[in-house]
Amino acid sequence: AYENRLILLLVSQQECPYCHLIKEEIIRPMILGGDFRDDILIRELFIDAGEKIRDFKGVEREAADFAHGYGVFVTPTLLFLEADGTELEKKMTGINTVEMYWYYLSQSIQDAISKLPEKAS
Repeated sequence: AYENRLILLLVSQQECPYCHLIKEEIIRPMILGGDFRDDILIRELFIDAGEKIRDFKGVEREAADFAHGYGVFVTPTLLFLEADGTELEKKMTGINTVEMYWYYLSQSIQDAISKLPEKAS
């Protein structure tokens, strides 16, 4: 059931070296380590020209327009979304140091998870 999981959405571009850095140094180890496995759904959204997405209302649109709706104009950006697309936590834009990034990311994930609707038992 995805309803009660946080969607961690990496807004990315094909030719974005910092996007690759985040995927290799942060996202991949997080997946391999099983961190937050039961609580988050990790997805990547490419906003290169011509990329399409079906939004949370089921409407097909330009991926870049979708990202702009969340105020995303720079890649990489991480969004913390509820199953209906509601933003639960402040987005993370860009990357400075990998060491500090993981710390801030894990804090944001924990804060966003705490804002999810209670899981039905």
